[in-house]
Amino acid sequence: MTRALALLMALFTAGSFTPSPVLLHRFIVQPESTLVIAGKTNVNTFQCTTLYCGRDTLVLRESAGSQPVFLKGNVTLDASAFSCGMQLMTNDFNKTIKSKAHPAIAIDFIWFEKVPVYGCGEERFKGRIKISLAGITNVFDVGCAIEARSNGIIYLRGNRGFTFTDFNLEAPSRMMGMVKVEDTLEVRFNLALKLDPDS
Repeated sequence: MTRALALLMALFTAGSFTPSPVLLHRFIVQPESTLVIAGKTNVNTFQCTTLYCGRDTLVLRESAGSQPVFLKGNVTLDASAFSCGMQLMTNDFNKTIKSKAHPAIAIDFIWFEKVPVYGCGEERFKGRIKISLAGITNVFDVGCAIEARSNGIIYLRGNRGFTFTDFNLEAPSRMMGMVKVEDTLEVRFNLALKLDPDS
């Protein structure tokens, strides 16, 4: 092959290469977002809820042929702001999750199975998140659902079961051990998101 022909082929190859477009989806987390931790005792069920009061923005990177990943996926909540419906139970719960020593609970989104279409109907897919609680961080795969509303709010919901021992915690008991909390819990997040108009 002559040098001229090799140079011509190199120029042709370079000219025909088009890099895949990269899109960034920026979501501003809204104050109506909540995190619920639900469980059972040998007597009844309970759930403890905390409201979001931060100013986080999630950034999802979309690239053709690649799994969408979060460049920024952290949502932080106040561990001491949980309410379990009864003050005695709320106090026990806060002690159990060591909210004084570890005042923040973090949910860190890692990736989504696919890019959401943000349609009016509910869309389901898998995602991967890290949960940091009581100084311990674990990675979980979760089932997610996303739904866009006419008011411009996008709701991202998900749930995942775990145990107290996943985070080196001990399930509380009261009334001389007569009421026992089961080790299995469920985390349910309901994030209200708004697309950043500047993205």
